[in-house]
Amino acid sequence: MVEGSWRDLLVEINRLPNPPFLIVTTRLADEHFWAEALNFGAYDVLAKPFDSTELTRTLLSACMHRRKTSATGAARCAQLTDVA
Repeated sequence: MVEGSWRDLLVEINRLPNPPFLIVTTRLADEHFWAEALNFGAYDVLAKPFDSTELTRTLLSACMHRRKTSATGAARCAQLTDVA
């Protein structure tokens, strides 16, 4: 991000009528950071370096959650699960 932080982005995203999920990535993930990110509205936190299995698991989990709450999300999830 050029300006701002993940916190600023979450505040702006959560103002949207149907906000997308935001997955925060960081090298310095600890319990405090994880709790802070979730409290600000992040879907999940991935500690760098993360592997493709962890990324896929997180994306599919977010997709399944979105599928339960949105018709548009269901269509996008179908595309993702076809790739995975």
